[in-house]
Amino acid sequence: MKFKEMGLFGNLTVAFCVAMTVIIGGATIGVINGIVLTFAALAFLFDLGEEIAADAMDVIGDELRSSKSIAKRKNKTYALRHSSVIFVIFIIVSFFPFLMGWLGYVYLPLMVVTDLCILYISSRLLLSDTIEEGRVQIRRLYLTWGIFVAIFILTNLI
Repeated sequence: MKFKEMGLFGNLTVAFCVAMTVIIGGATIGVINGIVLTFAALAFLFDLGEEIAADAMDVIGDELRSSKSIAKRKNKTYALRHSSVIFVIFIIVSFFPFLMGWLGYVYLPLMVVTDLCILYISSRLLLSDTIEEGRVQIRRLYLTWGIFVAIFILTNLI
């Protein structure tokens, strides 16, 4: 809870914890490879982008908690721009499993559709006029990533 008030450091800490769940899952089954590390990086980047965007939607709450969020220190637009850049990096990293030959042509179209959705939604988030509209876009980002993960798991179990 204390890290949440530390702005970017808190965002990085939360994203690191999310990424570690992927690595711990891989370690549990005895597999730490490029795919596991790439998906950990994707989890980290996705969560970091979302954390920064969510902070931008809660500057009032940050004021009450004396948080040092990027949005509070700079402004909402500045934070959302950084969040968007992180999502673009996410999209670039998402191609590594295919380019490295770890995952094939089942992964590629699924990831391309997911990336296009994330790109569209993060641009809508960047242009959101109200806090509620921004929160809707953040929920859509989570839904998109969640659907990708579910379909990815299902297609690899079948």
